[in-house]
Amino acid sequence: MIVLSATLALAAPPEEAVVQGLYEGVWKDAAGSLPAEVRVVALGDKKFALMARRKLADATIDRAEIPGKIDGEQVAFAGEMGGVEWKATYADGTIKGAIGAKGTLEIKRIERKPPSLGKKPPTGAVVLLDGRKFDEMERANKAPWHIGDMSKDGWPVWEIGLQYSGDKEPSVWPTPQNPLPPGWVIVPAQRKVETVVGIGEDGSIAVPKGGMFSARSFNSSYDLHVEFMCNFVPGQRSQGRGNSGVYLHNGQEIQVLDSFGIATYTGGGCGGLYARTDPNCMEPILSLKGQKESTYTLASLPPLQWQTYDIEFRVKKNEKGQSGGFLTVVHNGTKIHDAVPIGLGAGKFSLQDHGNPVRFRNMWIMPLDP
Repeated sequence: MIVLSATLALAAPPEEAVVQGLYEGVWKDAAGSLPAEVRVVALGDKKFALMARRKLADATIDRAEIPGKIDGEQVAFAGEMGGVEWKATYADGTIKGAIGAKGTLEIKRIERKPPSLGKKPPTGAVVLLDGRKFDEMERANKAPWHIGDMSKDGWPVWEIGLQYSGDKEPSVWPTPQNPLPPGWVIVPAQRKVETVVGIGEDGSIAVPKGGMFSARSFNSSYDLHVEFMCNFVPGQRSQGRGNSGVYLHNGQEIQVLDSFGIATYTGGGCGGLYARTDPNCMEPILSLKGQKESTYTLASLPPLQWQTYDIEFRVKKNEKGQSGGFLTVVHNGTKIHDAVPIGLGAGKFSLQDHGNPVRFRNMWIMPLDP
């Protein structure tokens, strides 16, 4: 008799990055069967927060927040809101469960594409970043670009020195054609000075050490388009998640941050006019009620998804003939700042290095007549 045996491999639990994200579906209970928008936020250590919101018949917003975690081979959500028990599980991009004795939740993960994603620069625009040419963007201190494809991303760049000693200036200097002329010696010390910046197939790059700056200065009205993607660091909070920034010509920073369901200080979240003004679409986090940092912006998409800023800066004169600047910002299709008075000035645009590999692409500016 021949005995056959087989081992059934246990299904691996889904990665946190796969579960986190934006969901849409139906939240059904005594208030009705109503459309719901849900954010599942990865919090590190295999934990999540499910943040649901819906509009009731009287136009008020109803909210719920339920904790979740990867438990063995499944992702389970369980908690109590208003004396009602919630239980749900995740499978293949869908979360289903029960709300109390008769209610239900059924939502499906979606990827919301910003309406201006991939927007092409108009004729006359200055292309700052397209992944092919870097003559319009400079590194900090005008350091050289070390560029490669993504297979070379992070490769170290090493440097050694050359040395010459004599009573007169050397008659022959090192060149690429003659790197070690007579009298010159190689200094034995070596050091790692840089790393290669990898260009993605989509033309995106991570912000290099020290940031990068536009080669030109600007001082009048313009339209600016920027696309960015925050990295995924679920164990971090506030300013530790996907931190970078877009600095305008006048020094004003528009913050870049993973603010998907995550709170931070005023003006410090994604789309904030840094340390000054929050976006106009802030949403409360129920579990943080009463704390100083307790809201997040509804305009933000999850980390690892491409987002857009469409920025309008306009110089206008008042009835006295005095000029002033006004800033409008659209984040992923949502207007988050509308004609905010802001300082003038002349200067360069820059992208901030804050130690996070936030990626940027398709960045261009269209100067307009003053």
